[in-house]
Amino acid sequence: MDFYGLQKVTLLDYPNEVAATLFTFGCNMRCPFCHNPELVIGDKKSTKQKRYSFDEIKSFLTSRIGKLTGVCITGGEPLLYDEIVDVVKEIKALGFKVKIDTNGTNPKLLKKIDADYIAMDIKTSLDKYDLVNFTGSEDIRDLIKESVDFLLSGNIDYEFRTTAFPDIFDIDDLKRVLDFIKGARKYNIIQFRPRNTLFSDSVKVLPYSEDLINSMKKMVLDSGIETNL
Repeated sequence: MDFYGLQKVTLLDYPNEVAATLFTFGCNMRCPFCHNPELVIGDKKSTKQKRYSFDEIKSFLTSRIGKLTGVCITGGEPLLYDEIVDVVKEIKALGFKVKIDTNGTNPKLLKKIDADYIAMDIKTSLDKYDLVNFTGSEDIRDLIKESVDFLLSGNIDYEFRTTAFPDIFDIDDLKRVLDFIKGARKYNIIQFRPRNTLFSDSVKVLPYSEDLINSMKKMVLDSGIETNL
């Protein structure tokens, strides 16, 4: 399995861990607010992203034993690849904790992976998921429901998160999401930043005010779910 980006150290991507971040190529969504378009459009042969073989990744991680404590695997969408199950096992065998960022569209693989932490994006309320342009053939709502149910009922540490993109997510959507993930451990609202987006028109979208974002976060806290303030 190859990776198309390596951040050698981060204090932000993996809560409470000093981590490296690996990037996979490709995604089965076309979210208008996506900030990693270079990992979503085009193909592996034409991309300008630097490619790393897993042997190169293992060599790098081996050199960081005792310095890093975690590895975050993001994308793109990491759960497009069945090989991710074995990749996680090998990284954990080196002594690192592993966090996976996912859009939740592959619950079968999600249930197989031995990650220590899952960050699942919830794009909007279920009835508006057609706005994220899913490229798969299955009913995306069923896939999202299955992934959410698994995380809510399982033993893996996790968080849900939503980028507050005004065109597809508002206060009413937040209310529906909070009902959907009732009892969740953690749910973070992320401010949309109008730059480097998958769709060029998205950079013209005016982000919500910080006051409104803070009001959304208060709604999360009032529901009994932890969030980042």
